[in-house]
Amino acid sequence: MIVGVGWLTVLGFWLADAGPMGASLAFVIGMLFFIPVGLCYAEMAGMYPHTGGPIIYALHQFGVVASFIAGWMLCLTFFFVIIFEALSVGWLMEVLWPSSMGPKIYSFMGSDIHVGHLVFGIGGNILLAIANWRGGSTSGKAQSIMTFSLIITILILIVAALFNGQASNLEPLFIASETGSIWPGVVTVLLTVPFYLTGFEAIAQGMGERDKNISFKTIARIIVISIIGAALFYVAIIISASSVAPRDLLVGAELPAAKAFEIGLGSAVLMKLALIGGLLGLLSTWNGCIFVFVRAIWALGKNRMIWPGFAKTNKAGISILAIWFVIIVVAFGVGMGKNAILPLVNSSSTAVGLLFFIVCLAVIKSRFKTPDSKRPFKAPGGLVLPIIGCLASLWVVVLTLQDPYTAGEGIPLEWWLFGGWVLFGAVLWFIGAYNRKKEGYTLERMIKDTSEEIDS
Repeated sequence: MIVGVGWLTVLGFWLADAGPMGASLAFVIGMLFFIPVGLCYAEMAGMYPHTGGPIIYALHQFGVVASFIAGWMLCLTFFFVIIFEALSVGWLMEVLWPSSMGPKIYSFMGSDIHVGHLVFGIGGNILLAIANWRGGSTSGKAQSIMTFSLIITILILIVAALFNGQASNLEPLFIASETGSIWPGVVTVLLTVPFYLTGFEAIAQGMGERDKNISFKTIARIIVISIIGAALFYVAIIISASSVAPRDLLVGAELPAAKAFEIGLGSAVLMKLALIGGLLGLLSTWNGCIFVFVRAIWALGKNRMIWPGFAKTNKAGISILAIWFVIIVVAFGVGMGKNAILPLVNSSSTAVGLLFFIVCLAVIKSRFKTPDSKRPFKAPGGLVLPIIGCLASLWVVVLTLQDPYTAGEGIPLEWWLFGGWVLFGAVLWFIGAYNRKKEGYTLERMIKDTSEEIDS
């Protein structure tokens, strides 16, 4: 989902668990797993060229329940990223301006939460939510500047690594477990990979606004290139950061990415300037996720898949309840502290895995149900690629749910986060079902309205 600055706060986890080559290997494996998924997205997008992606595909192939599951998982991924960004900005500000943190309030999961963490995380979220409340044009004015700062930040690190990096700093290339195996570390990083490689999903979400001169074969190529490009992007970041300093020095730092900048640039001042650029890039992703989330949950409410109250909009056409939901619930998320970042990423990967599975299964069903349907693009290899996509997606779901659990240590935070979202969605679903029945809202009408309304 994020070809962006998420690496600033999780780089230390990657290096600690897997080492630079182990983490890079995880991204390469993820890339190979998800190319078949991307081609399945391209086939479905050609059949149903409407904004909404998996929501539309599931509705046509499986009905309302599957469409709701896809939509609710889509909302989870964007909403958890919003919390992720709010936590990350507090962590970055702690490095950039330590005196702004103020007194410690409490601890959660081994992380100390200070006043500053809450002020920056909650305050930044409120400001971005207000910008989105006023409509897309207002929230998008600073987007280009923030994205440009992200590109500059990444280039600074890579150039610093080229001039000051040393191959010896990459040792150990892999982190072995007590049994001597490198795979536990690789798998731990692999759990987070779906979260970072699913940026191509945005292409499916924007099909209703595509340039009609672009063929679906071209779109398929763009999707594959975006998956490969994202994977190589993170590999470059991992190798660049790891080469400028020994692993123990980076992993032992408060924020490993900041230490890599400081050593690579040879200056604490330049490090802070680079992190400011990263901070602006973080705000860009944060703003974009609020933008998409409020529209996705509006679409679910509009089509009675959840409580229709989410469809009530202000004068700018923005869901009033969705904005308030972002403001209030994210505030509680910020209170979990920075050690909740990895569980948020893992929970999002579970949701992404379910989304991928639904799309790949939709391709398989459509091949059997309507084999003669018009397909501007068809994933090559018969059913081989869709089946690989299904198996890879299910493996991600099982792995991300199973791996965080350790016997005797209670219920992991990942289960609480994912389970809580599912339970909340179930409540909204039953309210939506009551309204669908009351209004005689049929599947045929929903297919028609969803295609037209989401595109609009």
